[in-house]
Amino acid sequence: MKIDVFAHVLPPRYAARVFELLRARGDRSAEDYERMMGLDPTLRDLDARFRLMDELGTDYRQVLVMAHTSVEHEAPDVALELARTGNEELAGLVAAHPDRFAGWVAQPALQAGERGLAAIEEAIGEGALGVQVFTAMQGRCLDHPDYEPFFALMARLDRPIWIHPNRTVQWSDFPLTEPQSRFGMYVRAGWPTDTTVTMCRLVFAGYLERWPELKIIVHHSGGTVPMLAGRLKTLQRGPETDKVAARLTHEPLEYLKRFYADTANFGNPIGLRAALDFFGPDHVVFATDFGFSTLFAPETIDDVETVIGDEDLKRTIYERNARRLLRLEAAALVD
Repeated sequence: MKIDVFAHVLPPRYAARVFELLRARGDRSAEDYERMMGLDPTLRDLDARFRLMDELGTDYRQVLVMAHTSVEHEAPDVALELARTGNEELAGLVAAHPDRFAGWVAQPALQAGERGLAAIEEAIGEGALGVQVFTAMQGRCLDHPDYEPFFALMARLDRPIWIHPNRTVQWSDFPLTEPQSRFGMYVRAGWPTDTTVTMCRLVFAGYLERWPELKIIVHHSGGTVPMLAGRLKTLQRGPETDKVAARLTHEPLEYLKRFYADTANFGNPIGLRAALDFFGPDHVVFATDFGFSTLFAPETIDDVETVIGDEDLKRTIYERNARRLLRLEAAALVD
């Protein structure tokens, strides 16, 4: 079986409310989001989704993850409403199509404080496999002290965290001279960079030292971490990094290797090889970034088939790691 752990979807009630809020706020990213969310019909049209899934084989299953939508700036009550709406729809899809979907990942409302944490526990109790957050929440890195209770909760619940990059076109490539990103570079280069920075910041903040049981899935094969390992293995000396070195009992790379990277590389076997080499086969999970191009899933499967010759190792990447990480061993995945 192939278990796709990062399969995006955008349910109708959640989508309508998100775009309504973005337009009402005059958010300049609203048009960009609506364009992006319309690139691939499989994101919002179940019939189109199922047709492509059928082409990928009868053994292909998805873990549903909400398509990235910029809602972290909403007021706490609105964020809670959105999270509950989205989570209800995701749970409903899994319940209605157990032969297609292996599970769902909850949307949080971290700006709601204790109520947001309670909503996460409620979602886990209702069947969510874990929680998705973004590299920038309310414009802040995930290592901000306000988010420590979230990481403590996920460590206690022993449930994985999915991290997705979320910079928008408003994040200029050259902020001193240009008003916004050009040529889609905020996605092409910016997102892997944001993933890398977030992973490092969580390590340097000591989160993986304090909560070694944390399980974090990072998108796009861990950004650029595998390719930058040489630059990341040591800390540049200075007042700030000296404090980091004092609180870490291992070298930075050891903590970075604890993350779980996915296989979503858009037809890039070099990236998959780098992820396997850096994170190790037990920390790479199958994912295709389904929902944003009909090419991503078949290209990802081709990458796995090309890069990995050993059939047993393929099964580890396609299925075993996901079952172990997401506690799917006891779940009856419908054949």
